[in-house]
Amino acid sequence: MSRVDRRSGYWDRDKETMSGPARERYQARWLAELVELAWEKAPGVRRRLEHAQLGPAQLRRPADLARLPVIKKSEMPDLQRMDPPFGGFCTEPLDRIRRIFVSPGPILEPMGPEWSAWHVEACLYAGGFRPGDVVLNTFLYQLVPAAHEIDEALSLIGCTVVPTGVGNTDTQVTTARAVGATGFVGTPSFLMTVLKRAEEMGGGRLAFQVAQVGAEALPESLRRQLEEDYGIMTRQGFGTADLGMIAYECPEKSGMHLVDDAIVQVCDPQSGEPLAVGRIGEIVATVNHRTYPMIRFATGDLTVLTDEPCPCGRTAPRMLGWRGRADEVTKVRGMFIHPRQVDEVAARARGLARWQVVVGREGHQDTLTFRAELTPGAEGAAVRGVVEAAIRDVMKLRGSVEVVPAGTIPEGAKKIADERKWD
Repeated sequence: MSRVDRRSGYWDRDKETMSGPARERYQARWLAELVELAWEKAPGVRRRLEHAQLGPAQLRRPADLARLPVIKKSEMPDLQRMDPPFGGFCTEPLDRIRRIFVSPGPILEPMGPEWSAWHVEACLYAGGFRPGDVVLNTFLYQLVPAAHEIDEALSLIGCTVVPTGVGNTDTQVTTARAVGATGFVGTPSFLMTVLKRAEEMGGGRLAFQVAQVGAEALPESLRRQLEEDYGIMTRQGFGTADLGMIAYECPEKSGMHLVDDAIVQVCDPQSGEPLAVGRIGEIVATVNHRTYPMIRFATGDLTVLTDEPCPCGRTAPRMLGWRGRADEVTKVRGMFIHPRQVDEVAARARGLARWQVVVGREGHQDTLTFRAELTPGAEGAAVRGVVEAAIRDVMKLRGSVEVVPAGTIPEGAKKIADERKWD
């Protein structure tokens, strides 16, 4: 396949470029239909609504969803044991289910009769996949749904899928060469493993032009290597086995656009209350999946949203990356901070050997102190200024910096030490 334009165009221009009011009307329409369907055919959803003293008439607009308490992913195994196999959250009888997946938990997820229920096509198209691509799908095809969801979406786009699954690096290289594969789906680390093995085996570089990666972090240093050294357009998305795809990168790589068939709220991990744009919180999503209607499903993952315009022309808000897990956060003066943010602060300063954030309490006020052990020759004043500025920028808080002697912070210490006493 010759080089094609992988950066312009849309999978569904009308949806992806909707105005804010138009998107709200679109989501209100499918939300009302979904809640009505779930009320009638998914007893687990009906029980949730009745427990919250709500009916379909009270959940007709995206803003109405805040009235319904979230359901945590961690609750699903118990709910499914009490009401097998899907906890009462499936609207279809078993004889209409195409596949049943088994995710860790264990949690069972149904794939119903409809196609495109996982909303992956816009993600792959924005990431550069085009009709005629031959794609190695190296995600696991057993038990979990990711490989099948992506396989289906690639077929809808018009790609040829080679379901290689995980491992067998030599076979991956040989197969990619034999079919002239132009696309790759899998983890970023395995993509690099395949590329390096191809070089060792000889025969020239593989023909990959585009890659959709996930299931692990994509460091920008690795992405640069894949794009600059190997010429592979590399993009990522965010989804879960329960929800399907809910956000994806466009050619600009400036965050992940929210899928129009997912209502994504960033919420306080403790109360479930939606937070303002720009605040870090837990991803809570409602997806337009008629077989498996997840309504206010709390993923346990943290992010922050922006509604700033994107040069690509897509108008949906964007997730600014994955910010860790909700059960690892600490709330300081009303703001959540996460160990990843501590490392991000540290990365902006030179001369740090070890570091730790300590949260304390003075009177009725929280305090935040960044403890720092310095490398030999580092200047404390310079480090202090950089770190204080980084705390304000990354954590949106003010904090002090305490330079401590070497050995003060134990090896393996928590990145955030909460030393507050609540008498």
